[in-house]
Amino acid sequence: MKSIIQVALVIFSMLTVGNVCASEQNDLLKIKNAAINIVDQYTKLGWFSGTVLIAKDGKVFHRQSVDMQSQTLGIKNSTKTRYNIGSIMKAFTAVLVLQQVESGHLKTTDSLDKFKLGFKDSNIANITIEQLLTHRSGLPDIFNAEYRENPLAYETVRQKLHLLLDTTLLFEPDTRKKYSNYGYVVLGAILEKITGKSFEALLKENIFSKANLTNSSFKPKASHPFQSTRYTYLHNNKLKEIGVTEHPGPDGGIEASVDDIHKFVRSLFYRDDMLNRELSQNRDFFNMAGDSWRSYGGGSGVSAAVEVDLKNRYEIVVLANSDSLVAEFISQRILDYIKTGKYDEIKPKEVNFAYQYYLENKSFKNFNQEYKNAEYNLFIGRTLNDLGMQLIREKKWAEVFDVFNYLKTLFPSAPQVYDSLAYAHYKKGDKAKAKLMFDKAKSFSAKFESDYSSNNYRTE
Repeated sequence: MKSIIQVALVIFSMLTVGNVCASEQNDLLKIKNAAINIVDQYTKLGWFSGTVLIAKDGKVFHRQSVDMQSQTLGIKNSTKTRYNIGSIMKAFTAVLVLQQVESGHLKTTDSLDKFKLGFKDSNIANITIEQLLTHRSGLPDIFNAEYRENPLAYETVRQKLHLLLDTTLLFEPDTRKKYSNYGYVVLGAILEKITGKSFEALLKENIFSKANLTNSSFKPKASHPFQSTRYTYLHNNKLKEIGVTEHPGPDGGIEASVDDIHKFVRSLFYRDDMLNRELSQNRDFFNMAGDSWRSYGGGSGVSAAVEVDLKNRYEIVVLANSDSLVAEFISQRILDYIKTGKYDEIKPKEVNFAYQYYLENKSFKNFNQEYKNAEYNLFIGRTLNDLGMQLIREKKWAEVFDVFNYLKTLFPSAPQVYDSLAYAHYKKGDKAKAKLMFDKAKSFSAKFESDYSSNNYRTE
């Protein structure tokens, strides 16, 4: 009797395990189909060009690539394609910093006065490593007018550091949080100073090697067979080759495949290859004891997203050689489906919606109400300004001034509107009109500085 019971229990156990496995496989299939549907919708909008990876318990169950690695060469995107990861780089920089903390060469409480980087403002001396890591330093962002005019002039960490050595703080350190790419440039400069090695060398030795990233590099390599070309997503639903617009740095960069980014994530959260997961500073910074961690990157021709569902043990990596945040829109919807079985409606990008409205109506009359009716959350001023800037690059001057003049009717006292108008006139070749428009901007705010001209359109 005893043996019969034992046999029955074994059979019951096997059936139960089989049912669980079948149920899980069914769940994974549903997630895969949802991901395919999400990607398909963004692809039909002309928006997404890239690769998606989804894994459960470290095992990849879905990879999908769409559109072109290079339109010119006729090469399709694949799982081996290398994309720029944008600000996900900051997670790599944070790992390098925390490694130095582990080894005793740095403390998170160390302040900048210890490193003598050359800042003019004495208040900056009190900023700590921790405040730089958590965007609580008070340092401004790197994207001032001087940088915007020629980003490719700033190639090294040192060159980027020198851009703002005479800056002043936006607020007292640790009193607020404001995202600062420049803060991570400073961290890179500190790493180079205390190690005597280049930031690129530190990446190779302490991350690429330790996490076994075999299809990654700090800089893009045009001759590499899997190097993607970058494309910007235009107002007319087309992708236009844009190439490399900035040099990589501690604040943003790295060319990598989805599998290499997945390796980085697994190494960080499930092994001690790069960091000791038992140390509180590592656990706290990367929220290792929490339910999830995410990181996004974006820029011209760049969109990247990583979602780590620590509670349910899923990882999602989406890398694109198209821009406008498309990777994170896709990753968020896939994660939402995993958690809830549904995801938000997929709509055209705001700029594209605006341009389509303009084409259909021959003007922007009543666009403000239509924008609200469509339930877009992005500030309408940002949408119209972005559209105007795209049209400037295409020299569609009638459309450019239709956009900015409508924007002026919505915000007649906003200096930013007149700054944009000044820039449009300047790019058209009318420097006198540009100066006139910027003077109008200054009339609303005497201390206003242009976002597009480092000398505020002075003609002398």
